Amino acid sequence: MRSITSYFVRPLPITLSLAACALLLAVPLPALACGGLFCQTQPVEQNAERILFEVNPDGTVTAVVEITFTGNASDFSWVVPIPDTPEVDVVPQSTLSLLDTATVPQIIPPPTTCTGNLFPPMAGGFENSDSATLAGDDDDGVIVEELPAVGPYDDIRVVSSEDPGALIDWLQENEYLITTEMEPFVANYVEQGYKFLGMKLNPTAGVQDIAPVKLTFTSDQPMVPIVLTSVAAEPEMGVLVFIAADQRFEADNFENLVIDVADVQMNPRTQQNNYYALASKIIDEAGGQAFITENAQSALNASDSVSGIFLNTADADEAQSYLQEVLSRRSYLTRLYTRVSGWEMLADPYFQASTGTDVSRFLDLSDRPAVEMCAPSTSDSRKPCGDMYCGVGATCATTDDGVDGCICPAGTVARSISAPLGLGRGVTRTVTCQVTSHDMMASARSEGTAPQDPCLNASCGENGQCVDTNGFPTCTCDDGYAAVTDSLGSLTCSKVRTEFSPDAIRDWQRGCSCSTAAGSEELSALALALALLLPVVARRRQSS
Repeated sequence: MRSITSYFVRPLPITLSLAACALLLAVPLPALACGGLFCQTQPVEQNAERILFEVNPDGTVTAVVEITFTGNASDFSWVVPIPDTPEVDVVPQSTLSLLDTATVPQIIPPPTTCTGNLFPPMAGGFENSDSATLAGDDDDGVIVEELPAVGPYDDIRVVSSEDPGALIDWLQENEYLITTEMEPFVANYVEQGYKFLGMKLNPTAGVQDIAPVKLTFTSDQPMVPIVLTSVAAEPEMGVLVFIAADQRFEADNFENLVIDVADVQMNPRTQQNNYYALASKIIDEAGGQAFITENAQSALNASDSVSGIFLNTADADEAQSYLQEVLSRRSYLTRLYTRVSGWEMLADPYFQASTGTDVSRFLDLSDRPAVEMCAPSTSDSRKPCGDMYCGVGATCATTDDGVDGCICPAGTVARSISAPLGLGRGVTRTVTCQVTSHDMMASARSEGTAPQDPCLNASCGENGQCVDTNGFPTCTCDDGYAAVTDSLGSLTCSKVRTEFSPDAIRDWQRGCSCSTAAGSEELSALALALALLLPVVARRRQSS
């Protein structure tokens, strides 16, 4: 078992803001994916990763990394530290979306019954053989190799230096935001002798042409260098890892978990479920360094699942063909998932072969008591705080705005993040509590080189205060108030009605175990339904 090295370092896209630049990192021998995002004009919000590793019998690993960029095509730049010059290619854009859809966990809902007639029942590869061209050693001690263009990418270069300072200077001169807090992360990899692969979009390509990048090189085992990702990671960032190999894989230096079906909750009447909130909670209970094995099955079964998925995308057939080719070469596919915040990214997760057995992606709740579908009942209501996790030491509460919010403990602030609403329910905005000590923009702020204060365009309402934390607007709320978010990510502090124990995520049969500020523990079904239709109004202060 590899020791954890301490550095002070449902599936979602990576979203980069204007002029964003991605930085994907690797360390010695293990195959790489993921990384940190930097941008000269403003911090970049990274809210998820999807990576497919293929463990090859010739001692190499192929990593397919999804990149999603929002901004101007001319601003796109992607850099990844690598142990040596790799083979570089692209795969169809829909590849990871298709694999994700074909293997995502599914809940088999509790049975339903209908004793009236009010409502009807509800059922619930392309190898690159061109060689690199050595461009030479520049005046600053940085060696640049030029690689052939591939897909929508050109200006592909491999940059190396023996001097961390020279490499950091090069990044800064090429408009990457490297603050004092970030320099040790970059230097750590440079000092190990690794090169940096960089690429941009060719002049005729647009953002819509960005495709997953495929890298193949010598490696002992797959790894995700999340240490540097801590620079720009959104709290509770999802990391989804697929490993195609000849046996099951598991985390090496992180804890390995599985979801206990007994803790999974779902209301077949509303489709509300607690899957992602539960995942966040059990990962935090493991110290924030754990992966959940969501699915482990033969490659043949996975290939059948891929064949049965229809994606309405132009490259769906090409994506399916690519995945079926991979799955025909390997005999097993493992799907691992974690949700991790920047302050928890203290080590890079490695993955190793496992002797474990298959893990089904189906979570069977069919042995639960039947849910009445046709008569009005409390099951009509959304379970308050049943699918919301606010973080370690934080509590969830219902509020006067009719939505759940977070009460954050000392040393943390509330932040609006993107998150899965639940299995099969898409993406939403939610609130989590972010540790204030994790701030990579502190030195830039004190030196006057930080981007514009994000609180100039944000407010937490009359009962809260906006705080610039790591370059993003966060809120501290007055006593008796909880932070809530609207669909656009604006936070406000709303009066608490009922506060719930974190155990409300696991056990929907028990009600409030904390305090109540209003008369009832739950809004009636009708009142709550009406409240959910109302937008959350952000009460903004006039800037002085």
